[in-house]
Amino acid sequence: MFYKSGRIFSLGHTLIPVILFCLYGTHYRQPIILWLACLFLLWSFLLIYQAFFTSGLYSDKKKYWLPLVMDSILYAAIFTLPDWQGDYLVTWLVLFLVPIYAFELGIFSSLLLSLIHVIHLGLFHITQHTSFWSLNTLFTLCGVMMFMVLAGYSSEKLNKMANFDPLTMLPNRLLFRRYLNQALKEKSASRKLIAVLFLDLDRFKYINDTMGHLAGDELLMTVAQRIKEELPPQALLARLGGDEYTLLLPNIKHPDEAAAVSESIIRSLEQSIPIRHREVFITTSIGIALFPDDGKDTETLMKNADIAMYRAKEHGGSTYQFYAPPVNTSGIERIQMETMLRHALERDEFVVHYQPRIDADTGELVCVEALARWNHPELGMIPPKDFIPLAEDTGLVIPLGEQILYKACSQRKRWLDIGLPPFRVSVNLSPRQFRQKDLPQMIERVLKETRLSPEYLELELTESAAMQDVTYAEQMLNDLKRMLLTIAIDDFGTGYSSLSYLKKFPIDVIKIDQSFISGIHKNSDDAAIVKAIIALAHTLKLNVTAEGVETLEQLDYLKQLQCNEVQGYLIGKPMSTQTLNDWIEYEQYYKASK
Repeated sequence: MFYKSGRIFSLGHTLIPVILFCLYGTHYRQPIILWLACLFLLWSFLLIYQAFFTSGLYSDKKKYWLPLVMDSILYAAIFTLPDWQGDYLVTWLVLFLVPIYAFELGIFSSLLLSLIHVIHLGLFHITQHTSFWSLNTLFTLCGVMMFMVLAGYSSEKLNKMANFDPLTMLPNRLLFRRYLNQALKEKSASRKLIAVLFLDLDRFKYINDTMGHLAGDELLMTVAQRIKEELPPQALLARLGGDEYTLLLPNIKHPDEAAAVSESIIRSLEQSIPIRHREVFITTSIGIALFPDDGKDTETLMKNADIAMYRAKEHGGSTYQFYAPPVNTSGIERIQMETMLRHALERDEFVVHYQPRIDADTGELVCVEALARWNHPELGMIPPKDFIPLAEDTGLVIPLGEQILYKACSQRKRWLDIGLPPFRVSVNLSPRQFRQKDLPQMIERVLKETRLSPEYLELELTESAAMQDVTYAEQMLNDLKRMLLTIAIDDFGTGYSSLSYLKKFPIDVIKIDQSFISGIHKNSDDAAIVKAIIALAHTLKLNVTAEGVETLEQLDYLKQLQCNEVQGYLIGKPMSTQTLNDWIEYEQYYKASK
């Protein structure tokens, strides 16, 4: 009853009073049989109520033995109190409950019930003055054993397949959600907290790809075992899939208890793990959501724990973070905005604007950056700063990013079809998108559907997103580069001191953040930084783009430093498709007339 709803168990019990009513109406007109049938029917109704209308059929482990005890007492009364002398021997009644117990609770419980039924058979033959050693008893016992083995074995096998991860034998997502639902129903009236922890291994993909999947599986099993050793007795650890685990702490008094468990798990995994005669080091990022503050239902708690886990990754990994809603948005405003955002995705309210990027020397258009804009039917154009952070927090940035990528690739294909110059379209990847394991497959699917050659697509990734997990970033960027895409690092110079990693990443373009460009012709420090970045990039054979170019003085200075490409309001603001078409036409006409 811990892995099933108990509904089949409760409904199966109604067979016994139905049979007793039938026996009373046909062969045995004894009031005691009618009373026993009514009593068993009331017991069945109680089980049905528990299974269908409460948190589950005796979900509390302390009540585990109550159904077995009650059934034993009722069966003993059925076999001993009435006078069963006649044409029918009711010993076969024991055959009804054994398969139900076996199906719901497995072989052990049905075996225990079977042993009790042997006692019931003995009581029956003693009170009815019949011989225990008879062919009827033998057939009954054989039926009990057959039902117990077949139903119990099949039930346990199906139960493991449906509810447990086949690699680690931990509960899977389905069973975890069931336990969490049950815990929420039990704790909804109490003041105790429930903590949901999401765990994601920081460097698993790199180890899995370099050492092989068998080594990866061995690592996952070892990690699961180490985590279990650090857990309190009532905790439940589950594997959601891949390198993601989730943990339920159903009975804590203070958030510090969840923090303490997280710290012990992180310390345990920081120790080396022997895999195939090699030492492997791996860390984990943990997100924590608490009931009732961070959510009162399963979906909200799991989603918020996931968000907190990603924030832990943003802090460099090997740490934990409690869920915290955005500081500048109240709860009601956030819910309203999230609802609007979901509807906007469904109603296709997002449009793409494009900002041109040109060659600093020739003025030729080399790329247009695709920028998401929300065209709300009532509020008008909503700026990205008002919805991108929320989309990132809620995970909606993934379907949003795919929509923008599809629109940008489709538009670039239309530009090719009408004969516009062979410039690239650049699409930004959010940190959460970049952590998608199936990101290359999604991009490949979009390119195939839009029939766009990958040489016309550029992906922009911020420096801070690339530096969250350098090993993972290197592997993912290599996967993307093998697709013949152009890779650009955006906002360069603002995230980390990462110049040494430029030679590791398979990138083509670095975009210097506009905060350095704004004062380049006035501030000697900004000028020195930009000059150093450009020189280093050229040494590594990378193109350099200067963002935020707004004046001719900035453009002239960047030309002197041999900056390859420039982008900013001096060149062109983000514009709609039609406006960009007019801009390109004007630029072509202007150059032809010179």
